[in-house]
Amino acid sequence: MATLQDQQRVLEIRAKPTGAPAAATASVDQQAAAQRNPLGVAILDRATGEVAYGSAAKQPMYSASLSKVIVAVELLERHRVTPQDRLVMRRALGPSDDQAMNALWDRYGGSSLITAAANRLMLQQTRPPDDPGRWGDTVTSARDIAAVYHHLLAHMPAADRDFVLDALHAAPSRAADGVNQKFGLMAMDAQAVKSGWMCCQEGKVWVHSAGVVDPDRRYVVALLSAQPSSVGYGKAVNDITEASRTAVTRLP
Repeated sequence: MATLQDQQRVLEIRAKPTGAPAAATASVDQQAAAQRNPLGVAILDRATGEVAYGSAAKQPMYSASLSKVIVAVELLERHRVTPQDRLVMRRALGPSDDQAMNALWDRYGGSSLITAAANRLMLQQTRPPDDPGRWGDTVTSARDIAAVYHHLLAHMPAADRDFVLDALHAAPSRAADGVNQKFGLMAMDAQAVKSGWMCCQEGKVWVHSAGVVDPDRRYVVALLSAQPSSVGYGKAVNDITEASRTAVTRLP
């Protein structure tokens, strides 16, 4: 029986460009403009190699918990992590446990992890936080987060890739801090997604959703948003959920 990896390789050989990522991205951009929501979107079709960037895809934004994915990729590829580290990493990725992230950040060099990942993966907007103790203030973009997921899917050893994706897929609706993290792509029952939320750096509320949206691991969608903190989480979460619905429903 063909494995998922075999099926994906066949798909990559046979699939022809569809234009779907560009069409979906354009629809999200149009919706974001109507909502007056500066939202960065990047969509990758791994079967055809198509990638589409919205008008704000390269806009630098605070990462909030999306930095947990960057750190996980860097740790698994560049460090000899222990079984205990993997348990902590799973807590950081799934329940989005900030204390677990703090432990990994402190143990493995903090900001240097972001610098190393940005250099190694050729990320364009990603840089470490100005305050080295605040990993959520890592700067990144929709373009870069899509690139991180592409690297995870295409280049990491299968065991490490599946570890990260499984941890994300198993994320509970309620995060470790009690926040409902089932918004954005998670609300669309996407396959392996990291949610991010943070307030009120630079007077803004930062709400993000990024990951693999289908069981075949064909599509990667990254949505990053920044709105005035006066808007509040409610509208920011609703906006990114609507943007996620727009993106996913326009992908075949």
